[in-house]
Amino acid sequence: FSATFQGWVSVLAEVMKSQRIMDSSHAARALANLDRETVHEKYPDGVYLLHPQCRSSQPIKADVLFVHGLLGAAFKTWRQQDIEQSADEKELDVEDEYSECWPKTWLASDFPMLRIISVEYDTHLSDWKAKCPVESYRESIAYRSSELLRKLRAAGIGDRPLIWMSHSMGGLLVKKMLLDASKDPEMDSIVNNTQGIVFYSVPHHGSRLAEYSVNVRFLLFPSVEVKELSKDSPALKALNDDFLSFAKDKKFPVLSFAETLPTRVGRMLSLHVVPMESADLGIGELIPVEVSHLNICKPKNKDSFLYQHTLKFIQETLARQLRS
Repeated sequence: FSATFQGWVSVLAEVMKSQRIMDSSHAARALANLDRETVHEKYPDGVYLLHPQCRSSQPIKADVLFVHGLLGAAFKTWRQQDIEQSADEKELDVEDEYSECWPKTWLASDFPMLRIISVEYDTHLSDWKAKCPVESYRESIAYRSSELLRKLRAAGIGDRPLIWMSHSMGGLLVKKMLLDASKDPEMDSIVNNTQGIVFYSVPHHGSRLAEYSVNVRFLLFPSVEVKELSKDSPALKALNDDFLSFAKDKKFPVLSFAETLPTRVGRMLSLHVVPMESADLGIGELIPVEVSHLNICKPKNKDSFLYQHTLKFIQETLARQLRS
């Protein structure tokens, strides 16, 4: 058994060196789950450890957790912005290599003492494909919240100071998780250790994509997720009202970014998926950025305003932990 175990460890260690971020992250998760000597957390399906991926003597001071939105993913949502370049420009380009996942490369390099985790869950724009109607409840924010909270607690979220980073619908999920955790004695350490939240174009008051889907029939059978993003959704309003009073009471530092450029949706449609007024939670700093909905969480480079301001928020919010 021991020889077989060591054999698997060697294979996984080799895969972890892969340039393909998905392969290396799957291997890192498997190795962390096998390492019972130094790793006490479990990383369930859909919870990816981006940093540290190797044993280190450096103590971890805090956690940073990334939650994607509708049609997003644990890695691709958080990649560097795609920039069109001519062949000549590419030859002259002396910048660092393109980042497939800036939290794993840039953030880990700037803050090696942080544990960085990204989560992944399935989302759908449409319920067009036939499936059992009973399964629809699995798409609701309420179901996702309880499922993800359980996984995150197993991964040790709540054991140390925590900053949440969320894009689009992922921000609604973060709000729901924090509210749910506050009502569960086994989860309240997640709330107590939350130090700050970053929202990248989160539709606190609904999304225009949902309006088009329902009113203009852009989608024939909009999914549960899309319906929940409708601005007249009672669940969305209740979630925002409850979270706002909760966040004010807890005095959570909040940083919100809002898109100002439209996003192309399909061949015919171009729209502001989350208009400025919807990205405004009502507390914290709200910063408009001249990018589309998809690029609001994809900095152009390490020197970009988007990345530097995110970095500054983490630095200031975790100042005490990073100093000690």
